[in-house]
Amino acid sequence: MADRFLLDSSAFIAFLQAEAGAARVLHLLEQAARDQVEVFGCFASLTEVQYIVFYDFGADAARSAVADMRRLRVTWQHSDDALCAAAADVKAAHRISFADSFVVATALRFDAVPVHKDPELAAVPPPLKQEMLPPKTT
Repeated sequence: MADRFLLDSSAFIAFLQAEAGAARVLHLLEQAARDQVEVFGCFASLTEVQYIVFYDFGADAARSAVADMRRLRVTWQHSDDALCAAAADVKAAHRISFADSFVVATALRFDAVPVHKDPELAAVPPPLKQEMLPPKTT
């Protein structure tokens, strides 16, 4: 079993909005709190969650969601020159979004398994190991 995971924006949204897959994300966060696994997040996910929650629920809810995320037992990776170069390489090699290129670069940096609902990200081949959460139900 993997001992390093990277939560994508879709995993954070699932957790924050009690969508399908929220229980898995909660389990990983609980394991991280007990030092059983390491959980990482990418700065791009903070940005994505903020604007997604803003669109759906307003500015106050968005600020609250980001504050909640920062309180979690998550190691946040922020941009640096090497990460930017790695994300550019990923973006050039795969048809994924700009934000997803940083998520993949961060996962590769930490040898972490991305946990997500993103079909675009799912198309990235090994060496990236991935865990797909169930899709959002309507």
